[in-house]
Amino acid sequence: MCSWKSSELPKPSKDCERVKNDLDEWGYGLLEDALINPLLSNVKKRLLDQAIAEKELGFAFEDGGPKQNWGEFRDKQGNLRPEAFTAENGGINQRVWLLPNKGQEFLDILEINVMYEAVSHVLGEEFQLSSFSSNIAKPGGSKMNLHTDQWWAPEPTRPGRRNLPVGSMTRSNFDFDPDRIEPPMAIAPAACSNAIFMLNDFTDANGGTRLVPKSHMMGRHPDPIRDKDIKTVAAEGPAGTAIITDGRVWHGTGSNRTNEDRVGMLLTFCGPQYRPQVNYTIALDQEVLSKATDRQKTMFGLKVWWGYGRTGHPSVEFVNPIEKGLGVLTPN
Repeated sequence: MCSWKSSELPKPSKDCERVKNDLDEWGYGLLEDALINPLLSNVKKRLLDQAIAEKELGFAFEDGGPKQNWGEFRDKQGNLRPEAFTAENGGINQRVWLLPNKGQEFLDILEINVMYEAVSHVLGEEFQLSSFSSNIAKPGGSKMNLHTDQWWAPEPTRPGRRNLPVGSMTRSNFDFDPDRIEPPMAIAPAACSNAIFMLNDFTDANGGTRLVPKSHMMGRHPDPIRDKDIKTVAAEGPAGTAIITDGRVWHGTGSNRTNEDRVGMLLTFCGPQYRPQVNYTIALDQEVLSKATDRQKTMFGLKVWWGYGRTGHPSVEFVNPIEKGLGVLTPN
């Protein structure tokens, strides 16, 4: 299992090179002042106003209560149950989804250069936005189960062994080889990365994101039974700090034991060859798409990557989701 001393763990730093080193060694780094005023205060106000309005109008997505945890999209019969994510059904924390549609302030986040510098250390030159949302951890909310954000990534397997097929993987059903060697001879590389912005100070007490340092080198996903006693640490830092993660690191929202909300904004990035969590080409308002910069278009998955993501001819740089392609043609 992972071994570490608290004094050795990542601390908030304005030095991006230090954050990159922490990513390599610990699986995460704390980028201080990744978000500064006035954008910090503007983003926080816009987010909280949006959250209040969604709750007033009955659109709030609430989860993370003691009897209703995140990720349980289906009941025991396999049926989707969107109605479960309400305060009436035990939800406490509030999620605000699809932030690029909900204010210019969030689009401005997509222009923060130092965020891209840190994420590119994990993912390389080309990547896209997988999701952009918020988690407001409220008093009384439960801690989230440990997970990786690339739970969908197949783990290496032994020759001749029948692995779990990729289409059979779920958030709670991973491939596990009981005869695997520990530590494994090979592990899957990082395929995604998070930038989790602290919009107020994150502490152990208010539900600061909990991580298992060095777990990105474990070569497998956490198991709620086998790993129930593993030691975690809270990522703590001042407002404006961004937690940058290697997508393989084990983590989860902590429990808020204070009387105030903990406000986090989450951007997940993945390689250009993967399916993102949000289908931005359909989900985004046309006004947002029409005004998007080339960088934003790339993040929204509109950039063609080596012929992938095209809507017709592959030799274009960006696709236009509202442009109709060629249909059935007949010669004169």
